[in-house]
Amino acid sequence: MRSSRRRWWLGPRTLSGRLALGGVAWIGLFAFVLLLSFDVLLSSVLAGQVDAALRARAEAVAATVEVRNGRLDVAGAGAGGALDAGTSIYQGTTLLEGSPLGERLRAQLVQRGERAADRESLGPVRYLAEPVEDGGRQVGTIVVSSDVGIRGRTERVVGLASAAFVGLLLLVTFFALRVGIARAMRPVRDMGDRAAAWSDRDIDRRFDPAAGPLELRRLALTLNALLERISATLRHERGFTAELSHELRTPLAHLHAEVDLLAASVADPVRPEPVTARDLDDLRTSIRRLEGLVESALVPARLQRHGAPGLSRLADVLDSLPRPNGTGVALVVAPGPDVVLAAEADVARRALLPVLENAFRYAVREVRVEVAAADGTARIGVCDDGGRLDPGDLERIFEPGFRAAADDGHPGAGLGLALTRRICRSAGGDATATVAGGRTVVTLTFPCLPE
Repeated sequence: MRSSRRRWWLGPRTLSGRLALGGVAWIGLFAFVLLLSFDVLLSSVLAGQVDAALRARAEAVAATVEVRNGRLDVAGAGAGGALDAGTSIYQGTTLLEGSPLGERLRAQLVQRGERAADRESLGPVRYLAEPVEDGGRQVGTIVVSSDVGIRGRTERVVGLASAAFVGLLLLVTFFALRVGIARAMRPVRDMGDRAAAWSDRDIDRRFDPAAGPLELRRLALTLNALLERISATLRHERGFTAELSHELRTPLAHLHAEVDLLAASVADPVRPEPVTARDLDDLRTSIRRLEGLVESALVPARLQRHGAPGLSRLADVLDSLPRPNGTGVALVVAPGPDVVLAAEADVARRALLPVLENAFRYAVREVRVEVAAADGTARIGVCDDGGRLDPGDLERIFEPGFRAAADDGHPGAGLGLALTRRICRSAGGDATATVAGGRTVVTLTFPCLPE
């Protein structure tokens, strides 16, 4: 408890406490400068009043002094009490009337002719010297004094009272600022509490942009925009995960069915059938399809984890692409520049495979691959002469689960082009589609080395 209090006083951990402490610090600095200026002004005013009173006394005494034949003649000299206490009249350095001065004060005021001096050894006393002149020559000196202890006590009392007032003011200001700032920050805390209470099922909940002051409304709009992007990402990932699970379920089910049939055939006690090469090829085909889906899904994550891209020759990637047999559709790779991609060969190949698979599915006579490079970007265009894609679906074909022709008998779940775009974007490129001249063109872009 004691340590927490110490931390609270030295530096509040809450924003309202820090703002209040900062405000009080600035106010305290201003109050200190103001109090110091006030003390200096008060001391100057009180000193001026003392000097004015001493000057008036000195002038009154000077009115009773005359110079005759180079000597001072004091009216009423020798009459007891004629001079006020603290008044001395000197002719040269000789005391004529009043109380004698100490050697130091006499040297200052009478011999050197200084106008004012203070004495602190026996108590605070202010002295003022008024010269008496005759024909431009100083004949004597009138010295008057006054006890200024009251002035000093007044300054100390006023200074202590001012410091106490400023301290109390700062204390009250600190708590007032803290309460005021805490009330102003209450909507922010409410927003934080609401956000903390939201779960992953509340991805569509938003802050009220019409509640609170203008600054919090802007904050709410900014957070809502951020939440919208996060929600879109979550919806996309959930949809992609669901479609990927569905897509993986198909080859897994096929594998299970093939294995069950083979096991039943081999274990048949009446007419056992041996495992044929075709059965093994079917199993290998399903396994390769399953492996391809898993590897394609893992490529974006691997690119984000490793960061640094590899290098590969695009010509080698194109030569490694499979050529389907027995479909009557030819794969034509148009001559192009010798491009070195800033991506691994496996990454580029896995991005191209779903595009080629779709192109061969809808092509009539040929699938054409064209390559271009400019400004550090390689463009790989894959076009087919089927031209069956609706222009309104050019962007939707890259969404997970979308199939332009759901009744074409193909068992896929519409994940191929979605994986292609994810792979391309993870590698620093993109995937787009166009329809022109009766041909559907899917263009993949990858960063490449300049020629």
